[in-house]
Amino acid sequence: MQTSIVMLLTQVYPIMIATAGSINTDNLTLFDAHFAVAVTASPVSFYLVYSCIRDAIGRPNILFSKLRGGSGPAINIIRAFGLALPILWLSVNLAISFSPHAFKDSHIYCKEMTFARWFEFQIVSNFVGVLDVMGRRDIWNDLSGRGGLGAISLAVMWIWAVYLVRHRQDIYEEIRFRRSDVNRARASWFSRKWHFLQDIPAACW
Repeated sequence: MQTSIVMLLTQVYPIMIATAGSINTDNLTLFDAHFAVAVTASPVSFYLVYSCIRDAIGRPNILFSKLRGGSGPAINIIRAFGLALPILWLSVNLAISFSPHAFKDSHIYCKEMTFARWFEFQIVSNFVGVLDVMGRRDIWNDLSGRGGLGAISLAVMWIWAVYLVRHRQDIYEEIRFRRSDVNRARASWFSRKWHFLQDIPAACW
């Protein structure tokens, strides 16, 4: 468990630090910077930050209860990096959004940036990216034209992603239980593989 969290942090922090270090150097375009910010805002990162906040205020949570039962890096280090992550993310995000000199083409897009436009952009780029797949990117158009179908679908996907993270051990045990069926052990190789592919989504429900 701790190894997985450390791997996540070692992926997110270098991206954010490298992006912050590229400000005012003309090494990146504004698209590169926004992509770096968006790719670090994953459901797993949000869940880690949420768990760190709950642990810091003394509220029980599943993640840290399992971390304390294992071995590896100190819990305090993981908590500290988890709490610092949203501060770093927000700082870099504000810098690349409002500074007209941060990146190569910032002067084109950031001169007239307002907080309302920044907030709308965050919703569209970081939280409503699924609308691209569904044929729309404008959240307001989605709300008025399709009754918010895209936004509702995205919310369901995010909730489901958090659920899978929180209950991954239960899902693993359910898959093991399904594979222990005696009748399946006597089936053909192709049949066993086919049932295994069916077990994965079935166990997630």
